[in-house]
Amino acid sequence: MDALIRRLSFYSDLDDADRADLATLRGTIRNFRAHSEIITAGQEMDAVLVMREGWAARFKTLEDGRRQILNILLPGDIFDLQVLVAAEADHSVVTVTDGSLYAVAPAAVRKMLAGSGPLTMAFWWTQVQEEAFLREQIVRNGRQTAQERIGHLLLELHRRAQIVDQASADAMPLPLTQTQIADTLGLTPIHTNRVLRRLVRAGLIEMNRQWIRFLAPDRLAEMCDFDPGYFHLDAFRMRLARR
Repeated sequence: MDALIRRLSFYSDLDDADRADLATLRGTIRNFRAHSEIITAGQEMDAVLVMREGWAARFKTLEDGRRQILNILLPGDIFDLQVLVAAEADHSVVTVTDGSLYAVAPAAVRKMLAGSGPLTMAFWWTQVQEEAFLREQIVRNGRQTAQERIGHLLLELHRRAQIVDQASADAMPLPLTQTQIADTLGLTPIHTNRVLRRLVRAGLIEMNRQWIRFLAPDRLAEMCDFDPGYFHLDAFRMRLARR
């Protein structure tokens, strides 16, 4: 649960007892191969899932096969908390890479949250942040140009990866294919490829099939109007300062 502990520590002042509770909340480890569908829309859910290793994508598919990726799941991300109130998945999840996840019994999560105010607050903040990501996705896909969408998504993923120690100050692994990036942003793979090459030529990024390096992150952020304030990372720190 190391990645989960790192993420939750951004949102609550966890003491040693809270960290110990999280460390023992391991549940069952489920290993998976890349490109495996680990949740199917309509499936009966029986566990709260936490990404342990690897990347995955939450998506919905239209009847004609068109796919919209709703968000990317990184280590430490909690998903399907809806199992605490409803049992049926309303979306699907496919793995991007090999990896694993923890499947935790809903009763164990309820018990843990009932016994710790800081953990309850931390879990609540993760949901606030996830809603903020979805709002940004709506604005990104609804109002931004293709170049702005791609730049914004890349910077968002980099900031998220940094939170769980999956990225350096200027680089991160990027296992997403151009088709997956396109499906996230409502673009075609061909147009996505053109825009990525344009960003490389402009000296903003360099990349290969597995990594991306940000050569001019401030210029890129200005170009795509990226403001990480929607991560709400400062809210908890400000709350502590007021105590």
